[in-house]
Amino acid sequence: MPSTHGAPFGRRRFIAAGLAAICGCCLPLAGWASPPAYCQANRQRMLAEFAGVCGEVGQLLAPSTDRSGAVARDAMEAFAPMIEAMPEIGGEANRNQPYIVYAGWLAAISKAMKAQGLTAADAGRLYYDICLESLRSMPPSALAAAGEAFFSPEGYAATAAWAEWTHLRTYPGDWVATVWLGDGRDFDIGLNYSECGALKFFRSQGEEDVAPYFCINDFPRSSLQGTGLARENTLAQGGAVCDFRYKKGRPVAQSWETEAPKLKDRLKSAG
Repeated sequence: MPSTHGAPFGRRRFIAAGLAAICGCCLPLAGWASPPAYCQANRQRMLAEFAGVCGEVGQLLAPSTDRSGAVARDAMEAFAPMIEAMPEIGGEANRNQPYIVYAGWLAAISKAMKAQGLTAADAGRLYYDICLESLRSMPPSALAAAGEAFFSPEGYAATAAWAEWTHLRTYPGDWVATVWLGDGRDFDIGLNYSECGALKFFRSQGEEDVAPYFCINDFPRSSLQGTGLARENTLAQGGAVCDFRYKKGRPVAQSWETEAPKLKDRLKSAG
């Protein structure tokens, strides 16, 4: 999940941001001040990176639909005004800043695909495939190192400091999190989100239905990093919290194949 001059650079950039977020290495323990209007200040870079994403969208859709070019073009057009709508959450000082941008990517892709008669689930699957390919392009050693860092005392301290800060609600569009150490049997680290910045942004763009698919991408990342994520509930699916439970080295049993059918069943029952 891409770049000025093509997909490979973009995939590496996405993964680098994702790894930093999970291990907390991008996070200062104090002083979350940042320049105002982060997304607007980085508009040209963000447009260039999303152009790389749209190139991948067109390539992945091309074998299945003659509308791939229209989807890629329309997604690019949809993303540009979203940059101004992205909330301030602290810029690079906030470990979750990349995920506001990624929510914009999926929201734009979803809008473009729906205009061509496709669904939120179709957009979610396409985005999942882009993200999975991005993860698999990374050296396994780098992924494993990020997982190790997440469980380290320093990594946990950074996560705990960030979670405590979120309760100040400095930025209304941000996440709010609570983290604690587990008993080592069921999980090593528990992380609950009571507010989700990505979900807030999807709602603001009229794309709330694609939000649950965005969440599924947490599982392949955890699997490849060895952080053993298990999760039963998300805010995007109507839960009271997103209940992340990490256990070092545990196989991750959840994926698109397990979670997407559950979403389909919920839609059927709701209809």
